[in-house]
Amino acid sequence: MEIRDDAGFFAALDANEEQPYGKARTARAEELVTVAERMGNDENLAWALLRLITAYNYGGESPRTPVPLSRLLGLWDEHPEGFDEQLTHHLFWDLKWITSSLLSVPEVPLTAIRGYLADMERRYRTAGHSLRPVYQSRFYLARHIGADAETTEAFEAWLAADRDRLADCDACERREQARWLIARGRDADALELLAPTLDGALTCAEEPQVSLATSMLPLVREGSPDRARAHHLRGYRSVRGKVSTYAAVAEHIEFCALTGNEGRGIEILAEHRAWLARPQSDPSDHSDFLAGVAVLLRRLVAVGGPELVVFEDTTAGGLGETVERELFEIAARFDARNGNDAVSARVRRRLAAAPVADSLPLGLRSVRVASRAAVDPAATTVSGRGVAELLSYARELDEQGHPRAEAAWRDYAAAARALGQDVDPFALAAITEADGIELVEEGEFAAGAAALDRAATGYLAADAPGRAVGAEVRLAMARFRADEPDALALFDAAQVKAGGFLPDDAAPLALVLHHRAIVALAGEAEDADAILTELHDLGRDHGLRHRQSAALHIRAERALQADRTTDAEVDLSAAITLCREAERPWLACRPLFLRSQVRMRLADPAAAEADMRAALETAAFYTEPQFPVGHALTMLANAIGAQNRPEDALPFALEAAHVFDDEGDPEMAAACRRGAVGMLFGLGRDAEAAAILEELLPEVEEHHGPEHAMQERWALGLCLRRLGDTREAARHLAMAAETAVKVADRATQAELAVAAAHALDDAGMAPQAQAAFGRAIELLRAEGDVRETVRALRAKAWNIASGTDREDPSGVDRAVALFAEALRELAGAETGAGAADEGATMVAVERAGTHHQLAHLLARADRLHPARAAADKAATAYVAVLPEEADGYLDAVQLAARIEAFGLDERPAAVTRLDVALKVCATSGITAVEELTELREELDRS
Repeated sequence: MEIRDDAGFFAALDANEEQPYGKARTARAEELVTVAERMGNDENLAWALLRLITAYNYGGESPRTPVPLSRLLGLWDEHPEGFDEQLTHHLFWDLKWITSSLLSVPEVPLTAIRGYLADMERRYRTAGHSLRPVYQSRFYLARHIGADAETTEAFEAWLAADRDRLADCDACERREQARWLIARGRDADALELLAPTLDGALTCAEEPQVSLATSMLPLVREGSPDRARAHHLRGYRSVRGKVSTYAAVAEHIEFCALTGNEGRGIEILAEHRAWLARPQSDPSDHSDFLAGVAVLLRRLVAVGGPELVVFEDTTAGGLGETVERELFEIAARFDARNGNDAVSARVRRRLAAAPVADSLPLGLRSVRVASRAAVDPAATTVSGRGVAELLSYARELDEQGHPRAEAAWRDYAAAARALGQDVDPFALAAITEADGIELVEEGEFAAGAAALDRAATGYLAADAPGRAVGAEVRLAMARFRADEPDALALFDAAQVKAGGFLPDDAAPLALVLHHRAIVALAGEAEDADAILTELHDLGRDHGLRHRQSAALHIRAERALQADRTTDAEVDLSAAITLCREAERPWLACRPLFLRSQVRMRLADPAAAEADMRAALETAAFYTEPQFPVGHALTMLANAIGAQNRPEDALPFALEAAHVFDDEGDPEMAAACRRGAVGMLFGLGRDAEAAAILEELLPEVEEHHGPEHAMQERWALGLCLRRLGDTREAARHLAMAAETAVKVADRATQAELAVAAAHALDDAGMAPQAQAAFGRAIELLRAEGDVRETVRALRAKAWNIASGTDREDPSGVDRAVALFAEALRELAGAETGAGAADEGATMVAVERAGTHHQLAHLLARADRLHPARAAADKAATAYVAVLPEEADGYLDAVQLAARIEAFGLDERPAAVTRLDVALKVCATSGITAVEELTELREELDRS
C-alpha cells in the first residue's frame, strides 16, 4: 500500500514493530527510511532511522547500526529543535549501542571505537546526563581487549555512577556484570546479582530468558543442579531460534554438553544447524555460538569418539574440526585488531571446560550418546603377581556373595589372558554362570539355560560340586520361567543332590529351597509354607542368615498377596536386620524396597521415604546390578509427594525418567514425565512443564495412542494459557477436545470443551469460542452438571458482549438472554434441592454470581437502570450465603451504589444502600469493609 501522509507513515512504522526481529522486519525498516526521505520530513526520517537501528540491533545485524546512527546524529546536530523529548531520549539511548556494535566487527580499528566513545561522553556531558552508560561502554571495550586493570576501573565507575533514564534496564546491567564475575570465578556473587531477574522481579525484552541461560552452569557449580535444570527448561523455550538471543542458545548447548546431556545438546544444535552455515549475527555473536557448539563437539568426541555420528552426514570429529577452525579464524581477526591474543585465550579457556556433572537429568527425552568402548584390558600390562592378587580378590568377593564378584572374576580373567596365562577353571565357570543369569533376565531362556548347563559342568571340572548344584538350580529356574514341563523335576533332582552335602555344607540346599520358595510364590507349589519354614529353619540352624532373611522376605510377599500388610512389615523388618547381621548389607536393598511400598499402604509416607532412600543408597554403594532403580526412584518421588513436598519429589521423578530412557522403557519414562509435569504445574512452574510436554507430545502421539495424546495436549494447553500464549493454548485445547469426542467419556468431553472455549476466547477467536461454549453447554446439560452449565452460559455471554460494538445493541441483548437462560437453569435445579443441602447452597451462590456478572455487563454497556437492578438482586442473593461470599456481596453493593451516585445522580439512594450494607456486614461478622466506608465518606464530602 502506498504511503501518502504522516498518518499512513506512522501506521506503517507501528505495523512493522509488530513483526518478529529478523531479515523481513529489517528490510521493511530500510524501506521506511527511504519513504521518509522521499517525504522530506526530518521528524519522520528520525523516527524511521531509530526503528532501523532497533531492527539492526535485535535482528542480528548490530554492526550496521553506526550508519543510521551517524545520520541521526547529523539531523540532531543540524536541527536539535526538531527533536521533541521522546525523539531526543531515543537518540541518546541508541548512542549506547555504538560501542558494542563496533566492537563486534574486527575490521573496525580500536582508535575509531575510542573516538566514538569520546564523542558519546561529550554529548552526554553537554546534555547533562549521567555518565553511567559511558562507563559501561568503556567496560565493554576494556573487557574485550583483555585490559584487566582498565576493566576493573570502568566496572567500578559504572557501578558508582547515578542511574538515570538513559541507563540500561537493571536486569540487563546485572546480566553483564554477572558475566564478568563468572569469568573471574565468582559464581556465588554473580548469582546473587542475578537473583532479582531469575526470581522474576526484573524483566525486559531479553530478560529473564538470557540470564536464565547465563546462570545454569554457575548454579551447578554452586550445588543447585535442580535450579539449573529448571532454568534450562524455562529459558530454552524463550530463546529457541531467536537471533536476538544468539549467545544464549550457545549457553544452553554448552550446559547440556557439560552436564551429561550431550544428546539434548545435539538436538538443540540440530534446530540451529543453519546458523553454522549462514551466521545470523555479527562475528562476535557468531563466535559465541561456535564456542558453545565446539564445547559440545569436544565432549561428544571424548564420550563417543571422533567417528560418532552427529547428523546423517557428519561426525563429531569432522564437524568439530570445521567449527573450531572457523572459531579461531574469527578470534585471530579480533586479536589482529586488538594487538594481543585476549580473544583467542578466552576461546581456549572456554573450550577446555570440564564437565560440571556426570549426569543431570533434565526431564526431557533425548538421544543417548553411546560411550566409546572401554580400553581393552588385554592392552594393559599386568604382572604375574597382579593376576594372582586379582584371583584372590575375586575369590574373596565370591565367598561373600558380593555383587561386585562378577566384575572381579572378569577383571582377573582379562588380566590372565593378557599375559597368556590359563584362566582358573572355577573363574571360567563363575563367568559362564553370570552370563547365563543375565541371559535369563533378558528373557533369552534357551541361551541362558545352555550357559548355566555349561557352568554346572565347569564347576564339576573345577572340583566345586556344591556350586555345580547352584548352577543346576538356576538352570531349573530358567526352564521354569520358559514354561518348560521338566522344570519341577529338575528342582527335585537338584534338591536331592544338595541334600547330600549336609550336614557339613547347607549352602547348596539353602539355594535350592530359596528358588523353590520363589516358585511357590508364583503359586506353583501347594506346600509353599512348608518350603519357607524349611528354608528359614535351615538358615537359622546353619548360620546362613541371608537365606533366613530370604525366607522372611518371600513370606512377606505372600502376606501382601493376602492383604496382611502389618504381617508383611514385621517379616520385612526382620529380614533387613538379618541381612545386616550376616554382613551382607547389599541384600537389604530389596526388602527395604518392598517395606517402603508396605509403609505407603500403611499411610506412613515418611517411613516409606526413609526406606527407599536407604535402598537406593545401598544399591548404589554396592553396585547392585539387578536393583530396579527406576521404579525405586518413582516410588521415592511418590512417597515424598504424599508428604506435600512436590519440589523435593520432582528431581526423583525426572531422574526416574532418565533411568527408564536408558533401560529402553519409553512407557515408564513417559509416565514419570507426566508425574513431573503434574508437580511442576502444581508449583506454578508452567514454563518447565510446557517444555517437558512439548518434547513428550510427539512420542506420545506416535507410540501411546490418542487418549494419552489428548491428556498431554490438555495439560500443555493449560500450561500455555497460564503462560499467556493464548493462540497455542487454544490450538492444543481445541485439538484435545476434538480427540475427546472419540476416546473420552461425556464428562471429560464437557470439561475439555469448556477449557477449549475459554482458551479460544482468550485468543480473541470469538466465533470458535462461541461454538465451543455451545458444545460444552450441551454436554454439561446432558451430564446434569448445573453449576458448570451456568458458568459456561455466563462465559459465552461475556464472549458475545466483549465483541459487540456500542453502536450495535444486539450483541448485548444476546448476552443478556444467555444470563436469563442461566437463571432459568438455576430455577429448575432449585426445585430438586432441599433448603439445607449442598445443592441449595450451590444454587444460591451461582444465582448471586449470575446477577452480579449481569450487572457488570450491563454497566459496561451503559444500561444503568437494568444494571442497578441486577446488582441489587445480586446483593440480596448474596445475603443468604454470607459471610462465605463476602467479597461478592461487597462488590455488588459498591457497584449498585456507584451506579446510583455517579451514573443516575441518585446519591441519597446510594448512601442509604451503603448504610444498610454496613449493618448487614456487622451482623454477618464481615470486618473488611474499608472500601464501603471510603465510598460512604466520599459521598458525604460531595
